[in-house]
Amino acid sequence: MKKLLFIILSVLCLYSCKDDNEAVLNQLSVQLTSDQPINDFSTFNILLTDLKSGQSYNQKADTKGKAVFSLPLGSYNIEAECQDKGATVSYGRKDNVIFSENTQVEIKVVSANNAFDKTFVLDELYFNGNKNGNYDYTFYEQYFTIRNISNKPLFADGLSFGITGDFNTTEETSEMQKLLPDVVVLSQFYTIPGNGRTHKVDPGKSIVIAMSAINHKEGGDKPNSLDLSGADFEIYVENAMTPDNPEVENVIVNFSTYQAFSWQYSGATPMVLFRLPENESAEKFIAKNKDKFINPNSFGTMIQDYVKLPSKYIIDGVETGVINAMYHKTLPGTVDLNAFMIPGTGMPGDGFYGYFVQRKRIQSEDGHETVQDTNSGKDDFEMITGGAKNYPKK
Repeated sequence: MKKLLFIILSVLCLYSCKDDNEAVLNQLSVQLTSDQPINDFSTFNILLTDLKSGQSYNQKADTKGKAVFSLPLGSYNIEAECQDKGATVSYGRKDNVIFSENTQVEIKVVSANNAFDKTFVLDELYFNGNKNGNYDYTFYEQYFTIRNISNKPLFADGLSFGITGDFNTTEETSEMQKLLPDVVVLSQFYTIPGNGRTHKVDPGKSIVIAMSAINHKEGGDKPNSLDLSGADFEIYVENAMTPDNPEVENVIVNFSTYQAFSWQYSGATPMVLFRLPENESAEKFIAKNKDKFINPNSFGTMIQDYVKLPSKYIIDGVETGVINAMYHKTLPGTVDLNAFMIPGTGMPGDGFYGYFVQRKRIQSEDGHETVQDTNSGKDDFEMITGGAKNYPKK
């Protein structure tokens, strides 16, 4: 009798005493959509992460953008990503999706340029120059870096940078100031070249853009000169004062009021990073937004061409200037809440003290070094006298 009871209990356990951790699988259907025409979605990988267990599931979408998963019920984060040459080009995401029986989820994918809250930021800024022994001053050794602060490899192609047309050291109210906060007036407009999938920047990495990408140490005793021959890009403007290094790719010179690269040594004309809408060329944009303004630093006598840039296109910027010599901001608070100031007199051409400005280095949540970005230049940046870096040819 005991033996028979044991057999019955064993059989019942096969059907009813399953492992508590064993879950019933159900189908979750993911459908990708896009506002832009995509003929084949099979280049997209879809990743699901169980918020309770941390377990991940991934699958390629079919040509129509559909993927079906067999999963335990629960809550999931869902990512859809298309990569090319190891960099993200399109992306979509939904977090905390509650999966009940036979759930269907729609994920809209967009260009990587528009998918993330944070992509590229200005990092190192060397505009101040330095005194240089018998050679007096380092006139052409300005450079800056652009850093990818997202967690995805991204292409920098088509990313533009510009210098404000207004000087924050001028006391008079200009027509340029009256356009803030919706519009920032630029005196210069440059763009990183490429076909959209050329210049990959990995997470936490930077690209270096130099006014003159040569080894400035050559040709004499120049203790404070920099070697910028290994810069990623050079700002070469034809018929300007700097040579063209054929080994370093040039940025596209879209527009310059001064027919040259002019970045104030005092920081009185800040820099911004921006992207135009994907369907708008720089040429057409400039033609539509070019306007004439009085040069704020010419005492009201010189009228020149400038470009009006809607603030909504700006992805990063920092208001730089001189302590006790800034009378107004040239960037709206949506771009930079507070200005980062360096010492100086505030006089035209003020500079050459060796002041180097960079974002503060901090530790990310996963323990890697990153940079601070709170939209407050005063808090995010630091000054290191003599800290400008060399970027020699590799």
